[in-house]
Amino acid sequence: MQIELSDDQSKAYLNVIPPKEIIEPLTIERVLAALREENVFQGFDREFIEKIIKERIFFEPVVVASGKTPVHGKNGHPELLFLPEKFRPSKESSVNLRELPVMQKVTEGQELVRVEQATVGEDGYTITGRLITASSGKQYRIRPGRNTRFNPEGTHIIAASEGIVCLGNDSISVEQIKYMDKVDGSVGRVRFDGIVSVRGNISDRCSVEAVRIEVGGSVGKASLRSIGDIRVAQGLKGTVVQCGGSLHAGNMVDTQASIFDHAVVDEFILNSKVFCGSTLQVNATDGYACGGVLQAGNLIRLSNVGLPEEKKSKNKSSNEQEIPPQTLIEVGISLKNRKQFNELEKRARDSLYALQDDLNEITALMKDLEKTDWNEERDEDYRANKIRTLGELEEKANKNVMSAFSDLRKREAQDEINELNKITGGGAVFITGRIPEGTSVNVRRSRYIVRSNMADKAFSFSENGIQTSSCSELLKDFQKYFFEIMV
Repeated sequence: MQIELSDDQSKAYLNVIPPKEIIEPLTIERVLAALREENVFQGFDREFIEKIIKERIFFEPVVVASGKTPVHGKNGHPELLFLPEKFRPSKESSVNLRELPVMQKVTEGQELVRVEQATVGEDGYTITGRLITASSGKQYRIRPGRNTRFNPEGTHIIAASEGIVCLGNDSISVEQIKYMDKVDGSVGRVRFDGIVSVRGNISDRCSVEAVRIEVGGSVGKASLRSIGDIRVAQGLKGTVVQCGGSLHAGNMVDTQASIFDHAVVDEFILNSKVFCGSTLQVNATDGYACGGVLQAGNLIRLSNVGLPEEKKSKNKSSNEQEIPPQTLIEVGISLKNRKQFNELEKRARDSLYALQDDLNEITALMKDLEKTDWNEERDEDYRANKIRTLGELEEKANKNVMSAFSDLRKREAQDEINELNKITGGGAVFITGRIPEGTSVNVRRSRYIVRSNMADKAFSFSENGIQTSSCSELLKDFQKYFFEIMV
């Protein structure tokens, strides 16, 4: 008998070569003993071994023992019921809520999301008895936000009011929407506790503050401030932006933007200061960034740095000596962001402590009210004051709850940014096209100054400082972390 084990110890093969003269007959006991001598202790196929002996299956290696292949658990998956069926992500796809195009109107009580739960994995083993551990699926995390709630069974998130669906990093809310043709001097300042959708332009010296802002045209020297995402179909020119989510714009000129998460620009960024928590990218293959400061917590992807040649010739006379604008590109979690993270943690903790104090006061008031005689008129004013105080405490407690949850969710989002920063080794910059002399690239507060024109370079951090490599080599590993907007 010849016994062979596969390299991964998942199978044992038996090859019977009968002797010319049979001294001892082949039995199942002899086969099992031979297998055990080769450290095969489980997964025996006794019926097949008996068949080999009975039908004299010789001179052919056949499987007589097999291990169990581990079955890995499946990840949880959200079924986005508010989207038309043909637009819903497939179960096999990875769903990033913030990448989905959502301006979907829903009604009160409508089912928005059903989450398919992750499954537990089943461990396997080798024929030698070694356990092969299976990984369990990862639960998909999505929580109800404003104007949404779980159904009584906890299986679906449903709309608590009529409105427009808004998706956050791990939450879904329903917001009211305010449509406007334009925002100009006749309007001035717009503040709305919901979505502001401007079909046209936002003029100079105007401001818009909302949960989310959608602009169909362009924005001038105005101010945009949002809790969530901002999308501008055309350009930002001289705009000041404070975005609590992600920003998507056609182009930026002389703009100052502070963005919590991702920034996506279709065409170009010119003489602007852009600071974003996670990633920054310019999508067009002929797009560019020129002048100013571009800073991201983790990754930056640009097509080119510096003005295209045709734009240079337009911007200078024949006798004028051109001085190219300097562009500073920087990745890495800034000290300011780390300070903000610690501040969020402190604020959330303070809100929870304040909530506990409110609950203690409410409990004491309830006990006092229970002691009063509801039939005694003299206690009526006393009870009225206590009930009024109770209402004030309840309102205060609700505010502390909302504040704590808001800060905790922001902190969780910052946790994800910090985790990506570890994965990317402190951040990386990808420039697939031209990089002019004088460009400055900072990674983890180390500086690299481009001394001569170059192209197609990735900048990352190593023990010896910033190193450069071909974009194609490194970008394929990090492409999945960039924000992809579905249209």
